[in-house]
Amino acid sequence: MIHKIIEIRNCGKFLKYNPSETAYKWNGIFSSINTIYAENGSGKTTFTQILKSLSGNSCELVEKRKSLMACDPIKISVIDDHKKQYVFSINDWSEYMPYIEVYDNYYSESNVYVVSLGNYDTPSNFYDIVPDGYTICDKICISRRKRRNCSVAIRNIRHDLSEIKETRAQKKLLNRLNSQIARKEKLSASIKDLENTLNRKITEVENLYVEKANNYLNRFNPNLRIKKANKQGHQLVYHISINNVDLRSDSTNISLKHSLSEGDKSSLSLSFFLARLELLPNLEKRIIVFDDPISSFDTRRRIMTISLLSRVAEKSAQFFLLSHDLNFVKEFSDRHSNPTNLKIVWLNGSSVFVKHDLKLETMTGISKDMYTLQNYLHAGAMSDFEKREVIRCIRPVIEGIFRLKYFNLLTDHEWLGDFLCHIRESEITSPLFRLNQYYEELSDINDYCKQYHHSNPQYMEEPIFDEELKQFVQRTLNIIAYI
Repeated sequence: MIHKIIEIRNCGKFLKYNPSETAYKWNGIFSSINTIYAENGSGKTTFTQILKSLSGNSCELVEKRKSLMACDPIKISVIDDHKKQYVFSINDWSEYMPYIEVYDNYYSESNVYVVSLGNYDTPSNFYDIVPDGYTICDKICISRRKRRNCSVAIRNIRHDLSEIKETRAQKKLLNRLNSQIARKEKLSASIKDLENTLNRKITEVENLYVEKANNYLNRFNPNLRIKKANKQGHQLVYHISINNVDLRSDSTNISLKHSLSEGDKSSLSLSFFLARLELLPNLEKRIIVFDDPISSFDTRRRIMTISLLSRVAEKSAQFFLLSHDLNFVKEFSDRHSNPTNLKIVWLNGSSVFVKHDLKLETMTGISKDMYTLQNYLHAGAMSDFEKREVIRCIRPVIEGIFRLKYFNLLTDHEWLGDFLCHIRESEITSPLFRLNQYYEELSDINDYCKQYHHSNPQYMEEPIFDEELKQFVQRTLNIIAYI
């Protein structure tokens, strides 16, 4: 697991991030399940690429994101749950953390139409799900190297034969030539056997891969189905059925690029990724990262995605969900007992991670204001800005309760001062008449809030005393129980 971020410097918008600074309200320590909300352009994709690079994918993923105008090099440091440190410096990591699986826009783009297999020298991560796939690729590479050496030796011996006329020397060279030819033939046969074995294993995995991908695809879009996948060179080409019309993913007659909606493309790539996770060995040891998995998804597909991702999160060693969709993050977080919820914000000249109160941020109107008041009494406020936000919530809470309870007597264009006038002028038959006993209390609260309202030219200079604010917040919560 990734235990803690130590620092991120000069990478994307993370110019000088160090979570040890208390202003960020997060100590840099991740848990087993983590959500990260971020607006577009704030650093979400940069963090995803850092994790992908940490897995050993490519250091260029980080280097290409060097901050604009930054003079110093990129510096990234994290530690795992065994206190082992991983440092990115001078274009490379000191150590790699290989068990990181990332689903992002790049994965989606490269897996919608074909699945790359790479080559024997640089096999793609598809071989993670092929039993002994990497081992067989290594053996093929070694045998090919030996065969190339044989070819060079054969060529050199034949050249020497053409130059030497002495019979005994020719005989020795012919023996060496025959030995090298026999060795080359043996290596060629071995390579062919290895390739046949690898192709057989790939075919077995293809069928299982397609079956499992279809299980997921059926939940996202029953009208979309993968029929089969075939190995064509160094890639898997699959046949797909769209509303019972069969197409090949590499077909030039009818382009999938134009036949599939954006939601269908996302469904297809996400189904492939989930199928891959299901086939991977030791999922319980892996770190799984999802960056915006619901691109172009409708409500039904979003709900299904939350369910599927929640299952993966519970099975994996560590899970990261990154998204710019606040409600999606909140719905996912609510399914788990103790997730770490974070938000990327711009603060003091850098993108930083801060604790994210999803409950508060997804609330609206009077519910959000009530929560702010109650949370202040429970946890207090660290800054003058936060205290002013607490004061701002006082009058809207009272006004909101009034409008709900006395909806037929008050209009949306009247405020607490107007409500006080109605109470003072109410007749004994009016529902507002009984509130005269709370008139002075409401008036005191209104006068207190006026000091910090923008209608007061000096409202930003008015000092805020913590104990006084706590008293007025408590008086507000008490009064709304009676009005």
